[in-house]
Amino acid sequence: MKKIAHYCILGLAAFSVSHASAIGNALVDSDAAEGNFLGCLNPLYPNMPSGSLPTKISATRMDVDSNGNILLSDNVEIPITGGLIQAVSADYDSNNKAINKIKEGNIYYLGSYFKFQSGSLNETSKNFNFVNGKSYLSERNLLIEYQSLSGDLGSSLIFKDAHLTSCLDAKSGWKISAKTIAINENSKRGYIKNLSLKVRNKTLLKFPYFPFSVSTKRLSGFLEPDLGITSDGLDLYLPYFLVLSDHSDVTIAPRVLKKRGVGLEANYRYLTKISSSNYFDLMFFPKDKEAKKNYFIDDARWAFKLKDSRQLQGFEGQIDWAKSSDPMVLLDLPSNLVNIASQRDHYLPQSIKVSRSIKNLHVSLARHGYQSLNPFITNGYIKKPELHLSYSSFDGPIAYFGKFHYSDFALERPNNKFIVPSDRLIAGSRAIAEIGASSKYRVGAINIEVNGSVITKKYALETAIDSETSKSIPSFGFAASTTLRKKLQSGISLITPSLSYQKTEYKNQSLDPIFDLHVKNSNYFNSSKQDLFFGKDRIADQEYFLAKIKWQARFKNKQRILFQVAKKNELEASRVLNQMLGVTLDDDRQSGIRAEWIGLAANIFLEANYSDERNELNFANTSFGFKHQDTQFSISRKFRRQVPLLGSKSELDYGEIAIDHSLVADYKILAGISRDLSSQKNLASYIGLGYENCCFAFKLFASDKRLSKYNYLNGSSSLRNMAAWEDMIAVENKSRINFEFELKGITGSRTQLNKFFSNTFANF
Repeated sequence: MKKIAHYCILGLAAFSVSHASAIGNALVDSDAAEGNFLGCLNPLYPNMPSGSLPTKISATRMDVDSNGNILLSDNVEIPITGGLIQAVSADYDSNNKAINKIKEGNIYYLGSYFKFQSGSLNETSKNFNFVNGKSYLSERNLLIEYQSLSGDLGSSLIFKDAHLTSCLDAKSGWKISAKTIAINENSKRGYIKNLSLKVRNKTLLKFPYFPFSVSTKRLSGFLEPDLGITSDGLDLYLPYFLVLSDHSDVTIAPRVLKKRGVGLEANYRYLTKISSSNYFDLMFFPKDKEAKKNYFIDDARWAFKLKDSRQLQGFEGQIDWAKSSDPMVLLDLPSNLVNIASQRDHYLPQSIKVSRSIKNLHVSLARHGYQSLNPFITNGYIKKPELHLSYSSFDGPIAYFGKFHYSDFALERPNNKFIVPSDRLIAGSRAIAEIGASSKYRVGAINIEVNGSVITKKYALETAIDSETSKSIPSFGFAASTTLRKKLQSGISLITPSLSYQKTEYKNQSLDPIFDLHVKNSNYFNSSKQDLFFGKDRIADQEYFLAKIKWQARFKNKQRILFQVAKKNELEASRVLNQMLGVTLDDDRQSGIRAEWIGLAANIFLEANYSDERNELNFANTSFGFKHQDTQFSISRKFRRQVPLLGSKSELDYGEIAIDHSLVADYKILAGISRDLSSQKNLASYIGLGYENCCFAFKLFASDKRLSKYNYLNGSSSLRNMAAWEDMIAVENKSRINFEFELKGITGSRTQLNKFFSNTFANF
């Protein structure tokens, strides 16, 4: 506890590093950023008086002296460009446009307010001098008391012997006392010299110099430091944010990690016409003190990722390219700044794609590769090139389509001694062609659709195997449905019954190589449309009838209800699926249900598929979300059986619970856990406590993450490798305690309190 308290004190001191206004995910300024202090504005210091501004000088008494100056007293009002001066008395020099000997003055100017005992102002140059007063800067809700204030109105402000706060009651909040506070109103930046910070009327620290922002807009400068206590000791970021243009910016963050050393991280973001998520991320540690000790590798460790989407003369290009010095660097050095990979990712993508659509024809050419982040599996294949052509025609009662897909698979060679090349991988090429047609008819109130297609696969392999070089797989199906509508007083009700039949012929594909294998994304009730099953190397044979009835209601208050029941009867078991699973399953009868309720305070979702023959649950997805006043609560669970990628244990079973609750007196608590219910291990957990009002915010949270044990790239790894990987991720489990302290108006929040999970059910 002493160590944690020590780090917290360090974190409190660290906020004094210069800070620029924090930014969100979008590069453009948002309405939310402009309204950061709405509801917190100081009611004692208003903006411009309501109503139209006066256009002439007025006062209860006006006299003219021997020099021609107008002597004003009682209820003095003098209009100036962009504002208004009110005072008890003042001398107006009409020749020099100067206002002198202002007593008990109040100036409203472009959203700021100045109150002072005496002063002067030149209306032309905007040069001024005020004595003994207060200034209120509404954009950042800052109140500054000063002995003297000079500068050029709307350009620069220099406060001497000043006190600064954003709190209505500085004794119960915070206050900075300083010899000098200077603000450049053009750049919206300022600095404080010789400051002393008091929190709840107790001096917390003193600092010689502190730059800060007086705007909520994107500005270059230092961001709020990120201080954490991790399993590798103290972790400190000092990020600097640089605005390059309206469409781009860069963040550079020196990083100190106690057990690892000193490194640098950078994030470059930019907008294009078709994407707002373009970025380049970089992590570099020139000397990792633990690298040689743990892995006997070079101590220089790095990783980067480039993600780019753009259009040029009808072509669309995409780049998703990442690379690291070794498989373990992103596990050893997880980052809060860069987005190269999460701790659960098993590989880094290395892909480039160019595509174009011309009327009904779409063409794409790509290069796809992967770098393994699991040291016990190979990098897999590189597709170079991957060519995809598709054509469709929807003219007339019959729609036609044709697709051609070609990929050349080369072996990715390991770039370090962690990865052992696999002798099971076979290089070669694959060509897949598909042609098909569908037709829709309407007979009375019934919609009828008939479809048919033929898929032809052909392989050319560097090593000959006993497999047919090509095979054609036909598929046929039809569907009939109707919709009954009924208008309700508060909405509409729809009932849709449907019946479909689908048959795909069996072809033995057990000896065909598996170049790319992926989890099947849909549930167990497939649509009638033929999809490539488990990647493009396995097309499942199937023959079934599927009956559904769906009821949905939509209401004017935006509530929605959906309820669906389904029955699927397989006429024949899938031999392709049985071969992949290594089991012998008979043809099945399955029952399914889907229910969804979206209400004003709660959302409920349930989807499940049950095998009547095997008397077991195949698939389930449930979630419940509840919001009531100051509490948000959610719970979810996902279950799937028959997942070939998991080897002998072909199940996925995850659960997650999260709560967000506002306590009394501006306190807030967040907590959550994500758990692998099959292995009885926590994947991620967190708890956070925060306090926030218009004056300051304090945030303290702890999080813990571990990898899942599944590999989604090249199929199942050997049991020996899986066991070794389990041992390694158990040792490398990462924990973190983060501390944030924000003075409202001076520092900006990086809002990390709510950023704990990233794709909890990734790859599910």
